[in-house]
Amino acid sequence: MKNLFIKTPIMCLVFVLLASLTTIYMIPVNAEAEGFKIGIVDISGVFEKYEKRKDMDQQLKDMEKEFQNEINKKRKEMIDLDEETQLLDLGSETRRKNEDMLERKNVELEGYAKFAERQLLRRYKDFFEKIYDEVVKKVEGIGEKEKYDLIIKKEEPELKSGQISDLQFKIGIRTVLYHSKAVDITASIIEHLNSEYSKEKNKK
Repeated sequence: MKNLFIKTPIMCLVFVLLASLTTIYMIPVNAEAEGFKIGIVDISGVFEKYEKRKDMDQQLKDMEKEFQNEINKKRKEMIDLDEETQLLDLGSETRRKNEDMLERKNVELEGYAKFAERQLLRRYKDFFEKIYDEVVKKVEGIGEKEKYDLIIKKEEPELKSGQISDLQFKIGIRTVLYHSKAVDITASIIEHLNSEYSKEKNKK
């Protein structure tokens, strides 16, 4: 039976969700404006190094493993029942009952697999929305505290693609073409997030 779980790398899902959750308004800036403070944040880099993201990622993997184990268990029961059925006489009442039971178990297995898939997709979505919201709030907090006038999301997608539509999408989500290292505050965002998460874990 075809495995309904599609092993999608978590970071690929991050890119898709960030593209759908983020709207950038390009604001004309006078580069010579006195005291104008700009920051750049690599969102993908923050996700990659945020310890809470790693822990929640493991929780999702454990949940997926539990679902898969249950599916494997149900599938083995079907295989055993099918092997038993093949030894019975054709047209016998016992064989007919076994065949009916096999059909019911197959329907149950397909239903459970679809349920598990929906649960995982919902949890992945909730997970990334939660992490993204935390990152944005942290960026906003640092922006206000350190008096930034503008903080822009940095995106450096892999442009190698076999489809022109994919290439156009990847080019479209890129918002920063150049910046000096002096305005990159990604490391500061990661440090603040991990520091707060470490304190949160120690309280438990």
